[in-house]
Amino acid sequence: MATQIKAHRMVQDPMMTDSEYYHQRANKPGPNVGKVMVEENLTTRIGGLARIRDRLGHHERAAEDFKNGYEQMYGNGAPAADAGRTQVDTSPIAHDSGMAAKMDRGVKISRAIEGLGKDRANLVIAVIVLCIPIKEIARTPHSRDCKSTTAELMQALDILAQRWGYLTAHSKAS
Repeated sequence: MATQIKAHRMVQDPMMTDSEYYHQRANKPGPNVGKVMVEENLTTRIGGLARIRDRLGHHERAAEDFKNGYEQMYGNGAPAADAGRTQVDTSPIAHDSGMAAKMDRGVKISRAIEGLGKDRANLVIAVIVLCIPIKEIARTPHSRDCKSTTAELMQALDILAQRWGYLTAHSKAS
């Protein structure tokens, strides 16, 4: 089981109505209006990237999108069903927008994997999706090999971030 790495961040308050939000924004305008501080398990959201200190915002967004898309593509999206229940509707299942969205995400992830290449894609899948520590993936557990493997992972996440529009070619230098 993966280690839990806790973090705090601001998210939109799900219990706040639109009218309450507009009232608070009128009285105290600011960046945190309508937001609440939540504690989250970073490993659930960004996988093994949570263990890397030098990550940037676009790395987190790319890792989160890749992890979600990969799990939705290869995970079982069908809810549990009781095989012994009485069957009422025997018509074939119609394709709905949810299935179309799942297929689109599958194409997005497949193209990203092709764009990364075999080695980088395997590295991203191992660290981000499977939460395997860098120390286990590197050729040896020495810090030099771990640093080079981490650099390869960050380059792969830069490619994904640029591909998905989280990073432009000019913003990487800053």
